[in-house]
Amino acid sequence: MLKTKGAGPLPAKVLLGAMLGLSAVAMLASGAPAADPVKVSLSAIGRPPIFSNTYVDVAETMGYWKAAGADVNVRWFQRGSDTAKAVVTGDVDVGTTSSQAAMNLIASGAPIIAIAGMNSQDWVLASDDPDVKGCKDLKGKTVAADGINNARYLYIGAAVATCGLKISDMKLIDLANAPLVKAGIAGQVHSGIFHIDELAQVEFKTGKKWRQLEVPPAIKKNLHYLMLVASKKAIAENREGLVRLLEGWIKTQALMGSKKPADKEQFAKIAANASQIDPKVALSAIDEYQKINYWESNDGLDEKQIAAQLNELVQIGSVKAEQKPSMDKIVDRSLYAEAAKRLKK
Repeated sequence: MLKTKGAGPLPAKVLLGAMLGLSAVAMLASGAPAADPVKVSLSAIGRPPIFSNTYVDVAETMGYWKAAGADVNVRWFQRGSDTAKAVVTGDVDVGTTSSQAAMNLIASGAPIIAIAGMNSQDWVLASDDPDVKGCKDLKGKTVAADGINNARYLYIGAAVATCGLKISDMKLIDLANAPLVKAGIAGQVHSGIFHIDELAQVEFKTGKKWRQLEVPPAIKKNLHYLMLVASKKAIAENREGLVRLLEGWIKTQALMGSKKPADKEQFAKIAANASQIDPKVALSAIDEYQKINYWESNDGLDEKQIAAQLNELVQIGSVKAEQKPSMDKIVDRSLYAEAAKRLKK
């Protein structure tokens, strides 16, 4: 029994208190959560996940959410518009979706708001059609660009407008994510809007290099890519769960954006397993993503880019001018700030 110098045995209550205190210190030192896990539900794009959404696999594999005390239940959808709708209906607390889908819903009055995001677009307009050497050559061609008003659809509309074309000048087909990759490998698609990793997979499997069509840099600078949106009800009722989820999110973005060889290797291994692709393809894609600063060490909610993206949606008629939301209706930075503050401690 524990004794103090010159005294008898410590009382049982004192001994128990000391043991509990030491246990708590040990848990904090090891990175394990001192509090009971808080449940939070999340929607993401996959399965297999698009590359930006491999943060889910990174957080789970590395134990980031567990360390933050978040018990995260993930629901997967093939479309970003569906992940956002799941937040609106209350099926989940928070979800990753395209910024266009998020702002369209917010403008229509949906009770959701962005609590984090990703600024940089990774869209690639590419073709293996020998007749397509530039933007103007897409006239009359069949192009894979997702469904109406989805991110790829809106991106190609903005891209071809720079060379005098309209969406009606092409035949757009609703194809994205895993189905697009399969169609590209099978030779069923010859032009389309791809994520960087999707095109890498097609080229790896076919051994064929696709031509990436030039798009003015201003297009990407004037578009915002992705938002992590939460329902206002979840923020009011489960703010703690969302902050803990964001602690994990911040750690995932740091690992995914790290240029340290060991970190890149670890991330590539996780991404390859999640996306069911060759690790070499994953590592190659990571290099390309890091060139465009895809994963940033901030909340990913650049207001200039968001405002420019919103103006684009108004110009094409996706959002009515009179329904254009103010920035405080689109973003809430306070939860990310709290999560970042905790991690600094």
